[in-house]
Amino acid sequence: MAARDVAIGVAVGVALALATSLQAQGGGMTADPALAKQGANLFVQKGCLGCHSVGKGKLAGPDLAGVFQRRSKEWLRRWLKTPDQMLASDSTAQALLAQFNNTKMPNLHLSDKEVDALLHYIAQEDAKVHGS
Repeated sequence: MAARDVAIGVAVGVALALATSLQAQGGGMTADPALAKQGANLFVQKGCLGCHSVGKGKLAGPDLAGVFQRRSKEWLRRWLKTPDQMLASDSTAQALLAQFNNTKMPNLHLSDKEVDALLHYIAQEDAKVHGS
């Protein structure tokens, strides 16, 4: 009985540690510092900060803190690449449009590398918001 209790305790501890680690890493995405730096520059250059923050509240668009818990990385990649196409067919994108007074996210014609850099930047900033 005691060995079983220890095993359960260890399993619970490991599960909690993994859950905390995932949250600290932007919902399962570990930010690469070099890519995050590129993403920070893009966030400014492309004007993202005019509509978004990470942990400072909603602006014209959603606060991106916790976005990796709300959306899959694949959804975020598609959204950053082709928001106009997603608005035509994706119910989540359409709900966001309605929630934010029909303010459409522009198609910035981002490369795959730019999308990855932005995701790493958001993951890095999200981890800061969550205290890691």
